[in-house]
Amino acid sequence: MADPNNNNSSNLWLIVGVVVVIIVGVVWYMSGSSTTPPADTGTATVETTPPTESAPATPPATDAPAADAPATPAPAEPATPAAPSSN
Repeated sequence: MADPNNNNSSNLWLIVGVVVVIIVGVVWYMSGSSTTPPADTGTATVETTPPTESAPATPPATDAPAADAPATPAPAEPATPAAPSSN
């Protein structure tokens, strides 16, 4: 039969190892998240001028309907039936 004291000893070392790894991970994470703001490197100022009014890039469409034209075309007159042809 295995020695029960040896099993407890290796469990203890396993727990200690896991705790050490967790502590190292927490310290590494906390050291990476610095709370100090980055050093001020000066502010850059860019002056822009508003665009000037110019002609449109494309000319307006020429096939647009007139302003006084109706929005929908008037309905066509119904077709009259043709006279029957005699053969």
